[in-house]
Amino acid sequence: MSELRSALDELAALDLAELSDDAVLDLVGELSTVANRVAAVLTSAVRVADRREAYRRDGAVSMKSWLRGSCRLAPEEATAIVSSGRRIEQLPATAAAFAAGEITAVHARVITCAMTPGRVTKAAEAGIELAETDVILADLARKTTPHETKQGVKRWVAGIDPDGTLGEAADVRRRFSMADGLDGRVHVRGEFDPVGAEYLHTALAALMNGDRPAGGTRSHAEHQADALVALARGALDGGSLPDVRGERPHVRVTIDWQALCAARGAAGVSGGSLGWAGPICPETARRLACDAGVVRVVTGPDGLPLDVSRAQRTATAAIRRAVEIRDGHCVFAGCDAPPEWCDVHHVVHWAHGGPTSCDNGALLCERHHTACHEGGFSVSRDPGTSTWHTWRSDGTEVLSRAGP
Repeated sequence: MSELRSALDELAALDLAELSDDAVLDLVGELSTVANRVAAVLTSAVRVADRREAYRRDGAVSMKSWLRGSCRLAPEEATAIVSSGRRIEQLPATAAAFAAGEITAVHARVITCAMTPGRVTKAAEAGIELAETDVILADLARKTTPHETKQGVKRWVAGIDPDGTLGEAADVRRRFSMADGLDGRVHVRGEFDPVGAEYLHTALAALMNGDRPAGGTRSHAEHQADALVALARGALDGGSLPDVRGERPHVRVTIDWQALCAARGAAGVSGGSLGWAGPICPETARRLACDAGVVRVVTGPDGLPLDVSRAQRTATAAIRRAVEIRDGHCVFAGCDAPPEWCDVHHVVHWAHGGPTSCDNGALLCERHHTACHEGGFSVSRDPGTSTWHTWRSDGTEVLSRAGP
């Protein structure tokens, strides 16, 4: 590994401005092949760790969650690597092309994604040899782009499962995700089956048709987005949604009291923060506060919620709200489970004299709450901060495995 790092250091030190056009292009080609080979080794290493369940060493629930937490990978990237590693084992030709750097990780993913256990079984029943299919698709991937390879894979799938009746438990029919963008906006992405989409379309159309002012210039997409927000807000206001941790679900806005009371555009005033989407400007927070219940949380000079008494064993809604504001998500190393999935854990157990308080509370998802009580793990917080540490039963700390 030290030799690899030295080689990377040499590459980073290259003065690219001094290279000719041909030399730069040659370098890009070589680096592309090297990147493919490194991705192949990474996929193999992840597969070994996945098979051994090595992620349990750090208290993770799966290899996917370990990659997300310890290597800071995006959820979809972690899923792709783990899934490709599991399926490429039965595709030696594809694995060899990947290891040689002849195809990209996307090529490998396109092929392995289609090789579900059900389809492989159905192909065998039809007399179609997996080894032969593997060779054909690997050769196709060497010669074409991932998109073109996908078309060839689709033709193979259509021949195996023409009616599309072959299901797989891991292939969820409905998907919807929301992610923070680097531009401060929230980006949504999803796909629905025809029936689910019809329900959604009908509800949105009803709201859209009820608000169509004459001469409006807003696009259909903009109207749909407004209708989706109105649908969610109506559900929250209607009170028909299930309670979350003993409270009605609500939009939480956190803002300093002085900032809330300050004049518009006042200098030196910090903004507010939404529970999930994060920072917002002071004026947006004030707008939301116009039609909201205000809950006061007293904090110390360091900005952390102050302690409360040991009056009861279960955290009150006020204590929980304060802990959520401080922690933001599950505090176990590598976990980003949202507050809605978490319990308020007593760092020092109640039975051992630990108070039910903000200072002694920690947000832990169910899996990691269990890990701390029954699995020998523990968490601790640096005094006066919101920095948490996770410890194994042998006293060693769970740290990120990714390089700086």
